[in-house]
Amino acid sequence: MRAKFLPTDRMDDVAVSDMPSRTTHDQLDALLSASRLLTSSIELDALLRLIVTTVTELLSANASSLLLVDSVTHELTVKVATGPVSAGLKEVRLKMGQGIAGWVAERKKGVIVNDVGHDPRFEPTVDGSTGFTTQSIIAVPLIEEGSVLGVLEVLNTSKPKRFDQVDLDLLTAYASHAAVALRNAQLFSVIREEKRLLEVSLDERYRTLIVESLAMRNVVEIAEKAAKSPATILLLGESGVGKEILARSIHAWSPRAAKPFVAVNCVALSDHLLESELFGHEKGSFTGATQQKKGLLEVAQGGTVFLDEIGDMKPGLQAKLLRVLQDHKFERVGGTQPIRVDIRVIAATNQDLKTAVQEKRFRKDLYFRLNVVGMTIPPLRERRDDVPALAQFFVSRYSKDMKRPSMVIDPAAMALLREYDWPGNVRELGNMIERAVVLAAGEVLRPADFVLDVPDNAENPAGQLMFLPFHHSVEEFKRLRLQEAIAKAGGSKVKAAKALELQPTYLSRLCKQMGVT
Repeated sequence: MRAKFLPTDRMDDVAVSDMPSRTTHDQLDALLSASRLLTSSIELDALLRLIVTTVTELLSANASSLLLVDSVTHELTVKVATGPVSAGLKEVRLKMGQGIAGWVAERKKGVIVNDVGHDPRFEPTVDGSTGFTTQSIIAVPLIEEGSVLGVLEVLNTSKPKRFDQVDLDLLTAYASHAAVALRNAQLFSVIREEKRLLEVSLDERYRTLIVESLAMRNVVEIAEKAAKSPATILLLGESGVGKEILARSIHAWSPRAAKPFVAVNCVALSDHLLESELFGHEKGSFTGATQQKKGLLEVAQGGTVFLDEIGDMKPGLQAKLLRVLQDHKFERVGGTQPIRVDIRVIAATNQDLKTAVQEKRFRKDLYFRLNVVGMTIPPLRERRDDVPALAQFFVSRYSKDMKRPSMVIDPAAMALLREYDWPGNVRELGNMIERAVVLAAGEVLRPADFVLDVPDNAENPAGQLMFLPFHHSVEEFKRLRLQEAIAKAGGSKVKAAKALELQPTYLSRLCKQMGVT
């Protein structure tokens, strides 16, 4: 490959020229080998390290660094470096035109500086932060499809070691290959992140939208229709009914499924922290704001923001959120530049927002903006048909998580779960199943394995039997009596049979039938 360079009269400041390259066959072979290495990795971090390591060897230099253009600030930041400069350079940030690297990026051309002390473009603070004494620099831009991705620098400390036109030829040619590899790695990284976000959205723990009851089927039918539109959605319902699960499902069903899903609990953070989390902040906007931070609204660009417990949001933040919904833009805390966002908002609350509006605790205009499509998720006690499927789903999940054999719920226990009112809704059911899976002695979960909030339960597991259908309660009582007798007999079924006034053979048969060991 032959690079063309613009003529120059200065060897200390060489720009790209039309001169034919004076590289030797050995140098070209080295360039070819170095360029081929760039295809060995598509992982961005590994590729960056490979680029600087290889180019340092290619030019027999003391050190090298790779600066990339920040897509937000448009500053050059050191992503990777070799040699004694590596640690300190990680803190360096240069504006376009600042320093030799900034000059190269701004003008899109390479340069050789063999005496940095006499070059006004050299940024001495760089050496100050690294402890590295730079004598000579050669730097070229990484350009792909007309855009500057970054700058590749090679440095020497030794005065006798001077860079020349051949070095610039080699570095420029290498940089053209590196730019292509870098762009591919960046695109791969973006695609992989989008895939990860999609997988999170469709992760099994968030695909637990179990729908057996008519009440939930009606809700899901509305949700599926709303998901196809850009409409804002308001989810109402008691704590633990599965509002976030439904929100994630809506996101997964929507055209935004490949973009981020960001969940924010509005009651878990103070007003100040919530504002910073949602809208981001500028450096120096408050004590502790040591750098610029993107808000979650920015992070979710193109995707969905789930605002849980929206009823607890304070009036000041309500006003800022209203502007986002109306104008699709906001400013970071301490910022003046408006930031446009394309997001879908799903809000949720267990409060009565209509009452909150009447009591002036919640903005009326925001309520109407949020409630374009409103859905109320019924509590679990009003959709008992969902309990068996939900319970078995949780059993399967937690059995797998605990690396236990696949467990099942016996009919008596399932009848107990179905009849219970579940004040904590699906969340309580999941927690209850997890506890049962952890503590159960066998592979079959029975009524005694579930500690429900019913009278006398803490003192007497048999207190739960009043919640069972008659035939189940009789069978469960027999099983509990057998377990108790065997335990009191020290595990001896013969002694237990005597205590219960039963024949040992009959007791053994009952134990086998009821899974008592």
